Amino acid sequence: MDKAAIVRKTHKGEEELRSRAHGLAKELRHVLILVDGRSSVEQLAEKGGEDWDVQGRLVELAREGFVSIDGMSAEVLESDIAGIRDQLVLIAQDVLGEDATKVVQKLNAAPETREGLLKVTAQCKKLVLLLIDEDKAEELERRCQGALAVL
Repeated sequence: MDKAAIVRKTHKGEEELRSRAHGLAKELRHVLILVDGRSSVEQLAEKGGEDWDVQGRLVELAREGFVSIDGMSAEVLESDIAGIRDQLVLIAQDVLGEDATKVVQKLNAAPETREGLLKVTAQCKKLVLLLIDEDKAEELERRCQGALAVL
């Protein structure tokens, strides 16, 4: 994502702030409130601080139609998430070999959102920890986090 891209609220985003009509999660709403139509992705990330994961949440807001990010369409965001999920499947197969079946099933069933992929990869780590071993669980987590860092 271009960190210099300007982020703007859409009509849907404005409506959510006025009426909470779409039931946006608290964390996403906080980031939506930061969007002023003049600030770049980088500036919004600075305003939100490290704990807010502003860049990831902006992608989620754009994907759901609450904001627009210059140069980024919803179709691009969806293909990015699908591509990252495919990458996570390849990582699981590489790390776990023949033992990857259940993890791959979980990854393929994951919601096509950043939050969904993060949640499922954490569940996959627990599954590997319980069924296989700690070293493979940690390697899987480390490599998956690297793949998810672009979101």
